[in-house]
Amino acid sequence: MKKLPVVSIVGRQNVGKSTLFNCFVKQKLAITYDYPGVTRDVLSYEIDSENFIKPFTLSDTPGLDLENINDLTSSIIEVSFSHLLNSDLIIFVIDRNEIVEYDSKLIKLFLTDKRFVSKNIICVINKSDNPDNDFDLEYFYRMGLQEVIPISALGRRNLKLLFEKMNFYLAKARIGEKQNTDFSISIVGKPNSGKSSFLNSILGFNRAVVSEIPGTTRDTVHSTLKFEDKNLLIVDTAGIRKNSKSSEELEFYSYKRTLQSIEESDVIVHIIDATKGMGEYDKKIFAIIRESGKPVVLAVNKWDLIKDKDDNTFREYKKDLISRFYPTSAIPVISISALQKQRVRKVLEECVKVYEKVNTKIPTSKINQKLTEWMSEGKMGLQAKKPPKILYATQVSTTPFKLLLFVNHVDLFKKPLLSFIKSRIIEEFQLNGVQVELEIRSDRKKEKEYRE
Repeated sequence: MKKLPVVSIVGRQNVGKSTLFNCFVKQKLAITYDYPGVTRDVLSYEIDSENFIKPFTLSDTPGLDLENINDLTSSIIEVSFSHLLNSDLIIFVIDRNEIVEYDSKLIKLFLTDKRFVSKNIICVINKSDNPDNDFDLEYFYRMGLQEVIPISALGRRNLKLLFEKMNFYLAKARIGEKQNTDFSISIVGKPNSGKSSFLNSILGFNRAVVSEIPGTTRDTVHSTLKFEDKNLLIVDTAGIRKNSKSSEELEFYSYKRTLQSIEESDVIVHIIDATKGMGEYDKKIFAIIRESGKPVVLAVNKWDLIKDKDDNTFREYKKDLISRFYPTSAIPVISISALQKQRVRKVLEECVKVYEKVNTKIPTSKINQKLTEWMSEGKMGLQAKKPPKILYATQVSTTPFKLLLFVNHVDLFKKPLLSFIKSRIIEEFQLNGVQVELEIRSDRKKEKEYRE
């Protein structure tokens, strides 16, 4: 049986840990009672729900009320801490209505003890039943906490947000044995754009079949490559053609396999033919990549066939490309010649860069600090009778890089304001080449969600 990631709920006594545990398992397994110290053992349950991207083991731990943080003689505390050290994700519960010295001791432990500083920890401020109080989370950030989510376990408030944040960390948790590759790259493009030639160029030998006949590659070809200090899995896919009822059956399955390859890969190299430019099929392929949320590097192949080139030729080519298809303005665009092995290494270098960018995890406190600064600049309708306010924000995924913003009123956040926020996020956190999404929510029941 494969080992599942372990998620542990911790905190001092009587803060609502067991109530939260029961919210996950959707039944009353943990004993809940308004009296400290009811839970004495570590209670575990396997969670396999549509709310989560992968199954995991959820554990409810006894209250960690440590009067002397250096004296862990209690067998209950010893078992709890042993369990925590083997956890992939820790959910640290604080009672909003009663913050005591024990909470500070636990925070200090998680922030300074070398056994915990590398752990993924989400702090939930339980018993936050009133949405109006969500605006002021600065107190908890000053305590040193990075990821803070206000919830009500009893009222099931903000559990959806907590689940999304958990998925953010579970996405990187391994099930079973660790894979021997750091990340995977899919090579996509329309037939005869030079995908297989590009693969052969970076591998240094003819691993894939190369032909001038469009559609020679019918299936995906997997190769491993050691590049600098990274172990890469390179996937050459069948060329994407128009998916219509008239397509032959073999072409249809090639198309499906390519879509699957995009979904399973970490970074996409989209190859276009420099002599033909960004055609309609190329735009459809790009739309599929954008929908997947994966980072992409655009390689303009057959650059050796462009005549009368000088230092400004590619600059003008890229400028024209962006004017005709604006989404390319936010991604790396590189001219290459797969046959002559020109700048193919640079493509791999960019793949490594965008992969590292897309896996950036920005502390919630940092996001909220910057949003507060930007919103107070006075240009975003703050002088209006009903100004837009961001109550708090948090990152909930990396592919795409998605931020969830809880606001006072969804309808106050128009497209220009969201575009401003997105551009500042990309600039501040150096996310060029990464797809950034914003989702706007309000706790007001009649308001709908909005995505940008």
